[in-house]
Amino acid sequence: MRRLYDIASGHVAFLIVTAIFAALALTSGQTFLTPGNLENVTRQVSLDAPVVFGETVVLIAGGIDLSVGATMAMAAILAIGFQDWGATVATLVALGFGFAVGALNGLLVTRARIIPFIATLGTMSIARGVMLTYTHQQPLSGIIDSFAIWGAGSLGLVPLPLIIALGLTLMLSLALKYTRLGRNLYAIGGDREAAYLAGVSVNWHLFIAFLTSGVLSALGGVLLASRLNSASVQLGNDTPLLALSAALIGGASLLGGRGTIGGAFLGVLALGMLANGLDLLGVETYHQIAIRAAILIMVVGVDALAGSLAKRRIAGVGALSRG
Repeated sequence: MRRLYDIASGHVAFLIVTAIFAALALTSGQTFLTPGNLENVTRQVSLDAPVVFGETVVLIAGGIDLSVGATMAMAAILAIGFQDWGATVATLVALGFGFAVGALNGLLVTRARIIPFIATLGTMSIARGVMLTYTHQQPLSGIIDSFAIWGAGSLGLVPLPLIIALGLTLMLSLALKYTRLGRNLYAIGGDREAAYLAGVSVNWHLFIAFLTSGVLSALGGVLLASRLNSASVQLGNDTPLLALSAALIGGASLLGGRGTIGGAFLGVLALGMLANGLDLLGVETYHQIAIRAAILIMVVGVDALAGSLAKRRIAGVGALSRG
């Protein structure tokens, strides 16, 4: 029984994706399984993926980033608002904003010793305030039509954002698994004190984790703005909820030290299919937000239970060894 549990727990995200796909295929198959709808799902999931990947990196290191939605939204605004200077400059300004937010988060956590929840909650509010001031609460439309290719374009039958998301998945997965930086992030998330005693520069690695999250959130904003070549202040309101839920479904933990980028992609795919299915079934948007919040609470509860069981197992092994 324990062996079966261990196998299942290692493939939770895949099992959830399979279950949601099967349920939607049975309940709304004629609509859900159409090529146009599947293309729409994969495109939207791919636009959300960079933000989820950044959140996952921070969670692995034992932190949390609540500013991802505001960073994404402001980056989208800048990618549209600076198009008078050209698409390249607009994109660099947007990514630079993400870099600045990530660096600020990293400094607040590592130098000011502010807990990540409060630090990123503060930067989220700052980014929102800057966005509302910059836009005067008005939507923006782009003037460079070619900019839309990154979010709305395709390479043959494959959406271009999907290619970008899969490329990020591969690169980040390799970095976390095979580089010293990646292994140290897992070590810090698993036991920060032990990592420090082992000679790991904890503050530097945490800074890099938050910096990565800021840049990836901004990249998500650029891609999202590119899809319709427009942006509004409504973007990113529930993105922190989405990012945390997807990362946790993918195997990350609020306790740190666990998670994979591949799992995170499956997590955002599961939530993307669920949102699409609820739209097809006519469920109101505010009901969908409540459903996603309930999913987050459930996943966090399961994560806490798993952590408690793991501690009991370790304590039991320790008691047997002493006996």
